[in-house]
Amino acid sequence: MASLTARLTRTLLRALVQPTFTPEFGLKRQRQRLNALQQLMPMPFGVRKQITPCGGVPAWRLTPATVHDAGSAQNTGASVMLYLHGGGYVVGSPTSHGEMVARIARQCSIDTWLIDYRLAPEHPAPAALEDALSAYRTLSAQGPVIIAGDSAGGGLSLALTAAALEQQLPRPQALVLFSPWCDLSCSGASISERKEREVLLQTDWILFAAEQYAGQQDLDNPHISPLHADFSDFPPTLIQVGSEEILYDDSVRLAQRMRHAGAEVTLSEYPQMWHVFQLHAGYMPEARQALNEIAAFTRQQQKRE
Repeated sequence: MASLTARLTRTLLRALVQPTFTPEFGLKRQRQRLNALQQLMPMPFGVRKQITPCGGVPAWRLTPATVHDAGSAQNTGASVMLYLHGGGYVVGSPTSHGEMVARIARQCSIDTWLIDYRLAPEHPAPAALEDALSAYRTLSAQGPVIIAGDSAGGGLSLALTAAALEQQLPRPQALVLFSPWCDLSCSGASISERKEREVLLQTDWILFAAEQYAGQQDLDNPHISPLHADFSDFPPTLIQVGSEEILYDDSVRLAQRMRHAGAEVTLSEYPQMWHVFQLHAGYMPEARQALNEIAAFTRQQQKRE
């Protein structure tokens, strides 16, 4: 059974947040609401925030005290994390995701860059991928990079990895994906089968966001829907997904295709959890458990280098 805090959070999300995710609500209001809601969560102690560009892209650099005090934040050979936030490519920012990502940085004891990539419809594809590539090119020139992202940011993490390999940039050390949205054609059965179980996203909003991001490009383009990417040289990957979400099939199909291509992938399903439940790691046991799993996974990958 889900914890009491999870059950209360689920009720609040369904009542207060899910109604926001409709095309009629308007992107400006959605962006403002998402930022405002997440700002209610205080940034965790022990993480230093710097607002500084990464490869020319606006970003927050989140450095845990354990890393800063040891001096390894300035060590160009140390692993860093590049985090790509979710929001359907149309909403989301370091402000909306900073609290969660700071907790990830602290839990993993890793210097983390949370970039503010350009959003659609003002900047449709490939703007987000171009920004992610610019940041990755800068970080990978200094040392190993772990790429992480949630929802659309998870899909963008996959597209970035494929593009980096195509351009013969250094292979990422690992991938960490929360409920990655990797099929913008929304062909997964869970889109319809689990719509009554989802407490955050709505199907019409997902379809709207896909159109805004893709613009004139084909939704099956691997740079748009990286479910269709070539995974043969992908790094070790951890995928976390909640059992109740409409994007559940994206994670399941992704793991299957990665394994078929020979990639090392772990699919971790969290019962009774919803889309990107990790956002509630400040108080919810299930989300804290997910961050513990991420920390163990990233430490394992760093030891293998």
